[in-house]
Amino acid sequence: MKKFKVASLICVLLTAGLAFSSCESLKKMVANHSTMAKYVATPNPLEMQGDKIKVEIKGNYQPKYFVTKAMVVFQPALNYEGGSILMKPMVLRGEKTKGQGTMIGSANGGSFTYTDEIDYQEGMEQSQLVLNPVAYMEKKAKNMQITNEAEASQVAGNVRLGETPVAQGTMITASRIDKMGAALAVEDHGYEKETVIPQDATIFFLVDMANLNWNLPLNKKEATKAGIKALDSLLQTGMQIKQVQINAWASPEGEESRNQNLSDNRVKTAEKYFTDAYNKYLNQRARAMKVKPNSIKQDIDMQTQSMGEDWDGFLADLRASSIADKNTIINVISSHTDKATREQEIRNMTVIYKEIEDDILPSLRRSEIHVDFLEPKRPDEQIAEYSLTAPDSLKLNELLYGATLNDDPAQQLAIYMAAIRIFPDDYRAYVNLANILMKEENRLGEAQSLLETANGMQPQNAHILNNMGAIALAKGDFDNAKSLFESAACAEAQENLGIIAIKEGRYNVAVSNLSAKACRYNLALAQLLSGDIDQAKATLNCMEPQTADGYYLLAVCAARQDNKAEAIAALTKAVTENVTLKAQARKDIEFAKWAYETDFQNALR
Repeated sequence: MKKFKVASLICVLLTAGLAFSSCESLKKMVANHSTMAKYVATPNPLEMQGDKIKVEIKGNYQPKYFVTKAMVVFQPALNYEGGSILMKPMVLRGEKTKGQGTMIGSANGGSFTYTDEIDYQEGMEQSQLVLNPVAYMEKKAKNMQITNEAEASQVAGNVRLGETPVAQGTMITASRIDKMGAALAVEDHGYEKETVIPQDATIFFLVDMANLNWNLPLNKKEATKAGIKALDSLLQTGMQIKQVQINAWASPEGEESRNQNLSDNRVKTAEKYFTDAYNKYLNQRARAMKVKPNSIKQDIDMQTQSMGEDWDGFLADLRASSIADKNTIINVISSHTDKATREQEIRNMTVIYKEIEDDILPSLRRSEIHVDFLEPKRPDEQIAEYSLTAPDSLKLNELLYGATLNDDPAQQLAIYMAAIRIFPDDYRAYVNLANILMKEENRLGEAQSLLETANGMQPQNAHILNNMGAIALAKGDFDNAKSLFESAACAEAQENLGIIAIKEGRYNVAVSNLSAKACRYNLALAQLLSGDIDQAKATLNCMEPQTADGYYLLAVCAARQDNKAEAIAALTKAVTENVTLKAQARKDIEFAKWAYETDFQNALR
C-alpha cells in the first residue's frame, strides 16, 4: 500500500512538472516575442491596388526562441474606422511537432513569408495591421483540428504572444480615378468643305482625222451625247472648276509619227471645244449679271497630254471582243518588238478580221475631257449663323458641321436638338448631343436615353457602345463599362480600357492604353501608380485647364518624392479649387508624415 502511494505521488509530481515546464516554455515565448520575433510588412503603409489591399509579411524568429513542441497560429487583423477584418490564418510549428504548418527550427530559428489580399472598404485608409499570434503545445490539442486563431484559443494552456503592429494606414490613391474622364467618340458631321463633282466627256474622230465631226457614228451614240450634254450643263451653272484634264490617242495601226501628230491635233480640238463651250456660258452669265466676262472668268488649271497610239487600249478591247482567234492575234502582234512591223501586222489583221477595223480601232481614235467641278458651298460664317438662326435651311451635314463651328456647349446643344427635330432618323445628332450632356453628372440619364435611341437606329455601332460604356463608368459600374468598351472596336474604347486597367491594378497596361492622348488626368494617375512619378508630374503640369483633382495628385507625387514644399503648394491650389479635398487630405496616408506639422495643417484650414 505504501509503494502504491509513493508511485502515485511520483507520477503526479512528474505530470505537474511537465505541465509547469510547458507553461514556462510558452511564457518565455511571450516574454521574448518583442525582441526575438520580427515581422516586416510590405508595403508599409499598405497600398490599395485595384479594389484590393495586398499584404505581404516576412517573419523571422531568432535561434532558441521557438519551442520545439509548440504550435503558433496567427491571423493578421486590419483594424480601421469601420471595424476589423481578420485575414487568412497561418500555422507555424516547432520541429518536434507532427501537425501541418511551416516548421520553425529551435536551434537556428527560422523564417516565413505570408501573403493575402482583402477587398478595400471605405475607411481603410486610416487603419492598422496588427498581429497577436496564439501559441499552444501540440499535445494539448489532441483530437482537435486547429486552423485559425479562434480555434487555437480553445486549446488548454494557450497564450497570446503579444500584439505587434506591422503596418500603419493604407494609401488609396489608386481609387482616385476620374470616372468622368472617359474618351467620348464623336460622330463625324460628314460635311465636305470641298466636294468635287467629276464629269467626263469623249470626242471620237475618223481615221487619220483630227477635226470635230458630230455626225460620226460614235459621236452620235447616246452615251457619248450624254457625256457632252452633262458637261455643257455643268458649265452652264457657272460652278467653280478645280481642274481640266484633256488626253488624246490614235489607233495603233498607222505609222508612229503620224499617230503622234494625230494625237497632238486631237488634243487641240478637244481643248478648243471645251474653251468655246466655257466662253459661251461665261458670256451668257456675264450678260445676265450685267458685268464684263473677264470680271467673272476663272483661272482654269488646264492640263493636256498627247498620248500617241493606244496600244494598251487596243489589246484590252481585243481581249474583251468575241473574235474567235483573238488570242492568236494577240500573240502574233505581241511577238514583234519593232513598232513598224507591229503596225503592219495590225493592218494585215484588219483585212482578215473585219471586226478589228469596224469595232475596235474606231473607239481608240479619241479625246477624253475630264473636268473636276467644285460644288458651291456656303461660307463657314453663314453655316455657323444659320445653324442657330435658320437650321431648317441647312442640309443635315451642314447643320452637324455648324455645331463644330460653335465653341459654346449651350449653342452646340441647341444645334443638335434642332438636327434631331429636323432629321429625326439620323443617329449622329443623338450621339453628339449625348456627349454634351455627359459632361454634367446630373444629366447622365438624359444622355443614356439619347444613346439608347441611337443604338436602336444603329445597333452595335462602336461609337455608341463606347459612349454607353462611358456613362456606365461615370456611374461607377466598372464591370458594365468594361464589357461595353470591349465590344466597341474604336480608338476611344481602347483608351478607356486603360481606365479599367487602373481599377484592376494593371498599371503598365493602363499607361500603354491611355498614352494615345497626352495631358490626361487618368494617364497621370496610371503613371504615378506604375512608379513613374516624374512622368506623372509632367502629364499633370501640361493639363489644360488645371483641375482640383490634378493639383491634389501633384501633391501626392511630391509627397512620394518627399518634397514637402511642393506638396503643400499643390495641396493649397487643390483645396482652393475644391474645399472638400481638405477632409480627404487630412485622412490621406500619403501625407501622414506631415500630418502634425504646422505648415501642413495651415494649408488645410
